[in-house]
Amino acid sequence: MSTDFEQTLSTDLGAIPALADAFAEWAEEAGVAAGTVFQVNLALEELITNVILHGLGPGAPGRISLRVRRQDDVLEMELRDDAPPFDPFQLPPPVLTQGIEEREVGGLGVHFVRTLMDEWHYAREDGHNLVRLRKVLEAAP
Repeated sequence: MSTDFEQTLSTDLGAIPALADAFAEWAEEAGVAAGTVFQVNLALEELITNVILHGLGPGAPGRISLRVRRQDDVLEMELRDDAPPFDPFQLPPPVLTQGIEEREVGGLGVHFVRTLMDEWHYAREDGHNLVRLRKVLEAAP
């Protein structure tokens, strides 16, 4: 088995479930706990959905690539896209104390990423957005 998981997506939201399934299969072979797989898939779904809906546009030309590597007890992820420059981590945290009716739309996805991942970083590199995530794996019981 390869130590890396790599996949390239189009700007089709329908491609996200297949990506999640393929990642889950790879992660199981890599010995990643199911709970961690769920957390990573949720974070990736939020980021990829934002790139498609707000960056590139559904069905628009563009690519989104993902690379995941297991390094001992850490998953290192790189999500690269062709969208205009945008650092999702510059968004302010959502106000969670307000009722759902008073709360502004948006921002919860990035909040999930910040909550579920142990590290997150953004860079603009060679004309692409690059989001790097790290998730420390749970010790086996």
